[in-house]
Amino acid sequence: MDLRAQVAVLRSRWQLIVLVAVLAVVGALVASLATPKAYTSRATLIVGQSLSAVNPDISQITASQRLSDTYAQVVTTRPLLQSVIDELKLPMEPDELRGHVSASVPQDSTLLTIAVELGDPSTAAAVANSLAAELMATSPSLRGQETDIQQFVTGDLRALQTQIKDNQTTFDRLLAIPQRTPEEEQQLQEVQARLASLRASYAALLSYTSDSSANQLTVVEPAIAAASPTSPRVAMNLALALMFGLLLGIGLAFLADYLDESVKTPEEVERVTGAPVLGVVPRMRIDGSKSRIYALATVLFPRSSAAEAFRSIRTNLEFTAVDAPVKTILVTSAVPREGKTTVACNLAVAFAQAGRKTLLLDADLRRPETHLYFGLENVAGLTNLLRADSLVLKNLMHETEVPKLQTMTCGTIPPNPAELLASTRMAEVLTRIAAAADVVIIDSPPLNIVTDPTILARLVDGVVLVVDARRTPRKVARQARETLARVDARVLGVTLNREQAADSVAPYGYYDETDSNTARVPPASAGSIGAAPARARK
Repeated sequence: MDLRAQVAVLRSRWQLIVLVAVLAVVGALVASLATPKAYTSRATLIVGQSLSAVNPDISQITASQRLSDTYAQVVTTRPLLQSVIDELKLPMEPDELRGHVSASVPQDSTLLTIAVELGDPSTAAAVANSLAAELMATSPSLRGQETDIQQFVTGDLRALQTQIKDNQTTFDRLLAIPQRTPEEEQQLQEVQARLASLRASYAALLSYTSDSSANQLTVVEPAIAAASPTSPRVAMNLALALMFGLLLGIGLAFLADYLDESVKTPEEVERVTGAPVLGVVPRMRIDGSKSRIYALATVLFPRSSAAEAFRSIRTNLEFTAVDAPVKTILVTSAVPREGKTTVACNLAVAFAQAGRKTLLLDADLRRPETHLYFGLENVAGLTNLLRADSLVLKNLMHETEVPKLQTMTCGTIPPNPAELLASTRMAEVLTRIAAAADVVIIDSPPLNIVTDPTILARLVDGVVLVVDARRTPRKVARQARETLARVDARVLGVTLNREQAADSVAPYGYYDETDSNTARVPPASAGSIGAAPARARK
């Protein structure tokens, strides 16, 4: 996994991630505010005598732990709930109340907690305490002892207590006599033996009472009305929603990137087209209301990253011409609106700035636009030269304010562009044009739309294919490359246009202050390349 590639995906789709996170938080907030407030009250009971017994019996504690689970299930039984409803006169049925009641027992504990969640805190506390009382009232029948037997044992214990007290008084009186008679000595021994017997009987009966039973229920902490609602927890809901939204947004970003069929990186362009990448041109943020001249970064913003990209493309093209000379270069794209005309114009300026006599030829006989970049009128041009031998080539080549750069417009738009470009006359004219300049940059229509570029590709020395980053589908780019291969065109390379990578793009129009003389040239002061009306770029 390429970490930089993953970070690039997150950067390019950060708006989607933020949108999903914001929607999740807003949804959680709306849901939390719409949810009625609920208050929870808890009553805690202890099963058995593990706290009050001086010498707790492990067997009794174990029995109490097991009974705690049983009592937790008894809490939500219909008879117990109905008794509470009748006592408190609640306007609900047992099944409805059961949904608001829960009982829990910690592991290895004899504590039983009854929790009641209702919209009114006082009612919740009353129901919890009533359930505890009803459970305590029900416990004798659960442990299998009859009430009359318990009362009988209690009565015997009280009688034994009275006898023990009386005999203890007699024993103390006889023991206090300093010189006892034989009769008093015999009586003392009889009272002492009787006390031992009574105490043994008392201890035996005491083991049968509820006070020492493992099945006794005692309220440790009664329920009180809650001061604040337990739900909805707005802060927690928002935090969880934010976390969920971010994770979901990141997942959707990677999914969208996986489903996105457009080319994104130079490596991907080379893999799809099989041609080298001549350069990567950053996205130029141009105000649509301004003149098309502002798309000429090489003229107005020579120190920008965009201008540097075109100079890099020019250098790479010069290296490709080491073995085979390249004089006429066709610039095309797979589909419209990939920026091929902007690339062609800037590339022509870059060659002219390098001291090469350059001619920019508009061979797009369907939607010509190069003249808009230089403020020219499309009156006479290539099509007129193809139809009339009497026209002088030099008269159709327009000078620009860029030294060594001339342009030839399309001219009158013909009804049969493909036939005109495929004629023998076109090959002858292109030879004449090539002889008049060091480098000829030719702008043409898109490859996958019309056949014009394939016709021109056989007449030129090389072709530069323009691909729009994150917009041109892989299938379309591959199809354009195959189209050029079928006509044996020499593909010099591919230009990846409008790249949005954060490490290679500076906002177009915001450059080093040392460029202020060129970066802020108003349309009126740009001379012949200034004030053409704004139109959508190709």
